[in-house]
Amino acid sequence: MSKVEFKSIKDFLFQKDKTFIIPNYQRGYKWAVKKNNKQSAVEKLIKDLINANKQQEYFLQGITVSEEDNNIILIDGQQRTTTLYLLLWALQYEKFKEINLQYDIREKSKEFINKLKNDKFDYASFDMENNIQDVFYFKEAIKQIKTEIEKIEDRTEFHDFLLDKVTVIYIVIDKDKATKTFTMINGSKATMLQEELVKAEMLRRISIPDIENKQVSSSVEDNLNDLKEIITKDWETNALRSRYAREWDKWLYWWNRNDVKEYFNIKSPMGLLLDYFYKRKKDDKDAKFSFDNFKGLITENEKTGKQKTKLIFKELRDLQKSFEDIFNSPKIYNYLKLALICSADGKDKFEIINYFINNKKNEELLANYSKWRMVGATHSQITSGNLSENEETKEDKAQIALDNLSDDFVYQNAYDTALKQLLRLNVEEDNKLFDGKGRKFDFTIYGNKSLEHIHPKSKVYHKNEEEKLVDGNNNLLNEEKTKYETDENWLNREDFNGNGTEHCIGNLVLLDKNENSKFNDKSFEEKKVIYFNVNEVFKSRNLLHTISVFAKSKWGIEDIQKNKEEFIKRFKTDYKITD
Repeated sequence: MSKVEFKSIKDFLFQKDKTFIIPNYQRGYKWAVKKNNKQSAVEKLIKDLINANKQQEYFLQGITVSEEDNNIILIDGQQRTTTLYLLLWALQYEKFKEINLQYDIREKSKEFINKLKNDKFDYASFDMENNIQDVFYFKEAIKQIKTEIEKIEDRTEFHDFLLDKVTVIYIVIDKDKATKTFTMINGSKATMLQEELVKAEMLRRISIPDIENKQVSSSVEDNLNDLKEIITKDWETNALRSRYAREWDKWLYWWNRNDVKEYFNIKSPMGLLLDYFYKRKKDDKDAKFSFDNFKGLITENEKTGKQKTKLIFKELRDLQKSFEDIFNSPKIYNYLKLALICSADGKDKFEIINYFINNKKNEELLANYSKWRMVGATHSQITSGNLSENEETKEDKAQIALDNLSDDFVYQNAYDTALKQLLRLNVEEDNKLFDGKGRKFDFTIYGNKSLEHIHPKSKVYHKNEEEKLVDGNNNLLNEEKTKYETDENWLNREDFNGNGTEHCIGNLVLLDKNENSKFNDKSFEEKKVIYFNVNEVFKSRNLLHTISVFAKSKWGIEDIQKNKEEFIKRFKTDYKITD
């Protein structure tokens, strides 16, 4: 550590001819992030500054830097410095344009920051697709800042306070200690994630010079040619490093989309990309991704390490594209999600996704895989032809599912099996749409409350062994309750002739898990009115197989029996089961 001093914000930000550099090992700008609807770090800082005593000094903690020529490399203090930059821009401070702030290798971030100095720049139209994480949070920060500064009564007083009274501890350290210091400083509060360390290491290796040592020649022309080669190589290296950084940030943004996180059920910032890449490279589903393990994939020799890094980056790009291809193809998207739903403990998640990646161009194969997963078949039962003599086959699983689905009391005895098969039928209807290209199914409807009795079980009365009236849940009923029942045939289950009850698969339908309660114990006619009321939002109306049921004109014992027969026939056909 070479020096420590107090600096006002004016002295800190307006250092003549100096440029603030956000180095490549720094994480993206995140102070505008809101967690659990709580205020962001940006909002907290601005509110604290607005509410501070304007006559007293206000300390903003330390900012650690290293200085190199006219560059100030921000080791710790990136978020605060960027936020202050955006604040001064929002306040339209006259000398704002004198501040030079650059995001190293993040070209779009650098471009956005610099364009703010252009009075005609429409920041909201920059990266409208929100592909760049930094830019997205820059814009979010601006919105939050603008909302807060509207509350300032005296802008002049606030300007003076911000620039002269707000102070930072300015800590300068040696350049060669920068990375180590960053890790030490952030160790307790914001340790670099494994994914970020991998990114930093790969960008470092890409930056390694690959120009061989050259002897100074007596020929001016030779020396000039050597210089041109060095400049060209250096330019190519910087361009490559910038491109890699941009690609990485795009991947990061993609994996942090809510629909992607929900679909793959992930929490890691880079999703499954690095973890699955490492497992695939090691050909081991139990291989554990970490920075140290990943680093081992790159040879220790710095020179060959650069070439190996290029190869690994290409392989990462190919894997990322595979994930995106699967996610963007409606039918494969649907088939994979069905298969993942059947991975109860998640232990075979890698095998499932790996199978889809390896066979992403074979739609028929993936449809077949998904179908067998829906009856409980394991990955090895579907893909292996070397099962032991006593081991269950996928056909055995289908037969067990058929026996369960044929039961008169599926709702009580085989709920999960019925739920998955009704889900499969609805998904298959979506896959037929748009000339067979399919539509992405809304899997948010799926849950443990997604099965509904078409004919309400509370309207079905039976006589128990004591000749007393009970409802579909075997609750004793008062005699007067029978007046709500219009079909006397429901009184005796024998009227079903051994072909189902109100709890059989023929009387069950898939609904959105959050809309089941809207039906309660309403009659079929009342449910039908609710279902087709286009004046109200009803997600279950998107369930095409369910629609086919509610399109019926009536629903009684015969309809339940017929629906059960058709369901069982369809199941046997799909799984090629013969009597």
